[in-house]
Amino acid sequence: MRKNKILICTVAGIGLLFASCSSDNDGFERSIAGKWNYNKTIVTTGNGTPVDQSYVGHENGCEKDHVEFNEGGIFRNVLMNKDQNNACVEDASQSTWAKNGNTLTIGTDTYQVTKLNGSELRYENTVDVSGVPVKVVKVFTKN
Repeated sequence: MRKNKILICTVAGIGLLFASCSSDNDGFERSIAGKWNYNKTIVTTGNGTPVDQSYVGHENGCEKDHVEFNEGGIFRNVLMNKDQNNACVEDASQSTWAKNGNTLTIGTDTYQVTKLNGSELRYENTVDVSGVPVKVVKVFTKN
């Protein structure tokens, strides 16, 4: 009987451990720091239907195009291309970044972070194009 109680308590304890380690920790602030591969852009014009545009710029045989949010507020936009010798070369531009809550500033542009977890980052902004609001959502996957 004592062995059954120990077994039941052990199984219940393990179950509680796994239940408390849910990946939906809404109160947990995830870090944006690191490399994020370009995945797609979702564009909504006015009140229209959102249109997914998969990212097709990745050069075969090279590291994927990506953005980097580095410590110290250094942002890098990295595009990989092949040169005339078929070697992968990096074309990178650099700026600054800061995140305060869900507000992300890259250089002078401001975005709202709508998703940030261990595998996906989404941030968006709305721009005015000839009087029509255009919402642009950029989607990245963790490198």
